[in-house]
Amino acid sequence: MKPFRLPLVEFRPETLVEIVQWLTPQRLAALIDVTDLKADTQEPKIHEMVRWATEHGFYSICVNPVEVDLLPRLLQGTGVRECYVIDFPLGKLPIALKAHQAAQVVAQSRTLRGEGPGWVELDMVINVGRFKQDPEYTRREIAAVVEAADGEHVKVIIRSSELVDEEITVACQIAKEAGAHFVKNSTGMEAFGATPDHIRLMREAVGGDIGVKAAGGIRDAAAVARLIYAGALDPALRTPEKFRIGTSSPLRILSSLESLQRTTETWTGEVVPCTICPSSYAEKLSPTVREFHLQRCRQCPHVASREDLRGG
Repeated sequence: MKPFRLPLVEFRPETLVEIVQWLTPQRLAALIDVTDLKADTQEPKIHEMVRWATEHGFYSICVNPVEVDLLPRLLQGTGVRECYVIDFPLGKLPIALKAHQAAQVVAQSRTLRGEGPGWVELDMVINVGRFKQDPEYTRREIAAVVEAADGEHVKVIIRSSELVDEEITVACQIAKEAGAHFVKNSTGMEAFGATPDHIRLMREAVGGDIGVKAAGGIRDAAAVARLIYAGALDPALRTPEKFRIGTSSPLRILSSLESLQRTTETWTGEVVPCTICPSSYAEKLSPTVREFHLQRCRQCPHVASREDLRGG
């Protein structure tokens, strides 16, 4: 096994301060995909998200594909993009059906919105089981969805909580090579969502050529600042074309920004690595991935912060 790099993300307080000071409500909103992927979502919630997006300047609204009969009409003329999840959340459709779903969503959106191409994004989920068995399968499924999207942006959800570090790197590289526009860590329905370590790994894997989207459990501006540190440390990457946040708590994130900026100097010294490390969720993971994280954790200089692994 390759030696671990520990910890993967080390937060320099002065850089966190710079990121927090760089953030404004407008800049923060422009990085956000407002998300609601629950099974019981109804039309009033879609109207509410449209209102949020138009009032605050959120980049897109991310919903299940069934909402394509409603969302294009509501967003017509607003400048807000539509985002639909494909083969969500498991990624277990055959490639042909996954591509068909993508093509149908794009065609229906364009017809109803009537504003031509460029307003749709597709967040597709890879088949993690097939990826572990045959990475070339993943290349084919991503390429098929990219082709079916007919030029619309495709984000590839790799379900990083189910992968070890090397697999995260390979999955992201394949997505980039297959023509994806973004890589995304999570559906928000796995053992854990966005962590700085995984977002840093993903950015390192794709470089600055394509975007990285962080999703899952992001509920305040402090979490956003740490994820920007991990995935958009270079200010040139802090654009919606290169970095995005998926969240169902956009208003809470915006409202927490002012408080964060008032307490920046104090907050930057309070980042406890173990509280935001993938290893914290090890007991929820598959045996192979769990053991990977626990081995990594035992070698980490911050292991003293974890009661359950002291002396392990």
